[in-house]
Amino acid sequence: MSKKSSDQKMAEAILEIYAPPAGGQTGPGALRDKVSFQFRPSELRLLKEASWVRHNARMASHSAVPEFTGSQPRILSLTAVLDETDSRGQSVDQRTAKLLTGCSPTESSLSDGRPSPPWVRFQWGEFESVSFLAVISQLETTYTRFSASGEPLRAVCKLTLEEIGTATKGQNPTSGSPDVRHSCVFVRGDSLQSVAVRNTGRAADWRSIAELNGIDDPSKVLPGRPLLLPSPRRSPE
Repeated sequence: MSKKSSDQKMAEAILEIYAPPAGGQTGPGALRDKVSFQFRPSELRLLKEASWVRHNARMASHSAVPEFTGSQPRILSLTAVLDETDSRGQSVDQRTAKLLTGCSPTESSLSDGRPSPPWVRFQWGEFESVSFLAVISQLETTYTRFSASGEPLRAVCKLTLEEIGTATKGQNPTSGSPDVRHSCVFVRGDSLQSVAVRNTGRAADWRSIAELNGIDDPSKVLPGRPLLLPSPRRSPE
């Protein structure tokens, strides 16, 4: 067996944990930590959806042609096993605590007035389609082994990661030159109006945000959802 194939076989599955954006950042902050999984996942479930809308068409013989309204984030579900201490000497309880931080806002984001949990990225060798910036939308942990003193020796963690939107290139209709459309993550306590004021300075731009993201009911936007934002040059007067 070649050295390359041997390295690929032994690739370690890890979850990278990043600080959330601060100030005017649109990308993640510094890498804060990593959680390693001694046992490689036996199954990964990747979900990707596209949103379509069908309008009533009285003259259509079967159905109207659907209108594409947006691409939904990737959803990655996996089960990771944490067993005793890892190669860095970290216990099951310590690594589980790190995963739990992905469901609570960081102190720095609270101080900044933009509460956000850490961002994460799942990494496993060269498996690129499941490696993307995400938020932990769900974590379920089952402890299955314990020491005589009650310390957990094994934990089975079911993780659901939801992709975070990135800046998307658009085109300025007046000049034909590319511009950049930014994104943000909807957090608890937000409304589309507050997102609009914070990012474009105009509460009325909430309608543009709803249209860009295919949102029919602004009251049902869930925390953790990434939102595309209109370019200031495109905001309606």
